Amino acid sequence: MSRRRVVVLGAGMAGLTAARRLAESCDVAVLDKGRGVGGRLATRRLGDATFDHGAQFLTTHTPEFADAVAQLVERGVVVPWFRGRIGPDGTTDPDGHVRYRGAQSMNAIAKHLAGGLDVRTASLVASVGRTDSGWLVSMADGSALEADAVLMTAPVPQTLALLAAGGVELTTAESDALHAVQYDPCIALMVVLDGPSGLAAPGAVDPDYGPIDWMADNQLKGVSEVSAVTIHATAEFSRDHWDASDDEISSVLLTAAALDAAVVPGARSIQKWRYARPSVEHPERCLVLDGLTPLVCAGDAFGGAKVEGAALSGMAAAVALAEALGLEL
Repeated sequence: MSRRRVVVLGAGMAGLTAARRLAESCDVAVLDKGRGVGGRLATRRLGDATFDHGAQFLTTHTPEFADAVAQLVERGVVVPWFRGRIGPDGTTDPDGHVRYRGAQSMNAIAKHLAGGLDVRTASLVASVGRTDSGWLVSMADGSALEADAVLMTAPVPQTLALLAAGGVELTTAESDALHAVQYDPCIALMVVLDGPSGLAAPGAVDPDYGPIDWMADNQLKGVSEVSAVTIHATAEFSRDHWDASDDEISSVLLTAAALDAAVVPGARSIQKWRYARPSVEHPERCLVLDGLTPLVCAGDAFGGAKVEGAALSGMAAAVALAEALGLEL
């Protein structure tokens, strides 16, 4: 019997976690429209500066993810950063959870997980449709991949658009469940400074109010050679200023940040995460669509947000796909 073929859409934490678990039992191809892997496990360089500008750290609340993170620590992929919440005055409110960071960067975690997998970046999917025996994943360049099963880990609105483009009819329950998922946006501002930021070690601030949701000094964090600060705006600010100019966004956020050093001329970048965080999640860790051929929806909007939620969703999706295909993991 030939090996089953699974196509995974999205090379973020959920997709890569599932792909690694499935790869020994079937042929897996991971597609992502981005230039690299990681999704919101994202890192950017500006000259000598390095910014983690998506997910900032990992925490563990479940034995399954704690085991996975322990393996990453053992392999030197992640290291402890700090424990508890750090408020705007620098005081720590310990909550018992260690914040782990990528030893090199957050994106390096995704690159490690992608090692040995068939991952195809810069691959824009146009539609996902059923065939008599499985699925057809059609690409924007006119090519296509046939699969026995598909795992969709893109943000739910993108998943719905791809299924609609492929003529897939959802049940009322499936449509209601997927349309119920909602996301908050986040604008991330990255600036290189001409001196120390003024943030205290370990370089993280979680404000109580104002337009800033999170601020991190990437040099103090241990990922940048030079002073480089990531500022995440709140969901409310991000919605209200989504179409504002970069200058306006930067002015408001930098005023609120009150950093000790000036921005190096020309050393500024803005990333807009439209689907940054799920605000309304699906209650289960994945959703298996009805039909003879399996398609599973997963990601951080399924059963738990943040990086841990995405990983747990990927684990659950791999089990669901394996069961549907009659495979052993």
